[in-house]
Amino acid sequence: MNESSQTAQNYYDSDDAYNFYQHVWGGEAIHVGLYDAVTKSGEGTEADIVWSKASARLATEQLFTQVPAQTLKEGMMVCDLGAAYGEAARHCASKYGCTVLCVEVSKKENEFNRKKTAEAGLQDKVQIPKELSFFDTEAESGSMDLVVSQDSLLHAGSERHKVIEEASRVLKKGGYFVFTDIMQSDGCDPEVLASTGVLKRIHLESMGSPEVYKKHAAGCGLSFVKFEDRTSCIMHHYGTVRKILEAKRGELSCSSQFVDNMLAGLSAWVAAGDNSSLCWGFLVFQKS
Repeated sequence: MNESSQTAQNYYDSDDAYNFYQHVWGGEAIHVGLYDAVTKSGEGTEADIVWSKASARLATEQLFTQVPAQTLKEGMMVCDLGAAYGEAARHCASKYGCTVLCVEVSKKENEFNRKKTAEAGLQDKVQIPKELSFFDTEAESGSMDLVVSQDSLLHAGSERHKVIEEASRVLKKGGYFVFTDIMQSDGCDPEVLASTGVLKRIHLESMGSPEVYKKHAAGCGLSFVKFEDRTSCIMHHYGTVRKILEAKRGELSCSSQFVDNMLAGLSAWVAAGDNSSLCWGFLVFQKS
């Protein structure tokens, strides 16, 4: 396991992070949601939680509608890079009948995924073999009809191109790679982005961007299909999670230092979004 994968594993397997993502971020879904397509009902913490979960669920559903309908049928193979708690895998398996390989470095998230998958009776469709890195999925070359990922490639840092290479390797010819990621905007001023503190907090010198991913993909035999820009959801997401964390901090089994650092980090993400340094949305590529 390389350094970035080990760092991600250590973070997501920590008690603080696990409790935070379970009780604040969304439980089964720990990615940005489609807040711009879900109407918020009411005010207060519980309304924020319901909005956050519904928005995340919709983002997962729309992840799979980015490709032609015939791509998803009974028996087709899907690989989820950074599968986390397995929400996307279970949705894909139950709705479309696909078999899904979950690639995730976190032991705790894999254990939770196995539990929820068993409860859903989807053990025959959702594969969670062991802790795996999106740099080396151990899947056979040309074995996947679809590769998906939700807000995970950020953790690859400067090695993000290697994740694109692995996605291309496992895809069949004509297969699709569909993902969301928290990116810097193509016109981002590096100094302005750095001033928000975001890069320092995630220990990166830069982030991916739509143009960067297009370049990496082209070099791996993946043709650009589209980018559906839903950047406004970033500010809603981090702002909402921050409000929930502030309201629930006294109930959480998280250290004060972790909560304080997380609140500062969430504020940095909101600031970066407000000054147009970030972008987010659905990127779709097809293997030539």
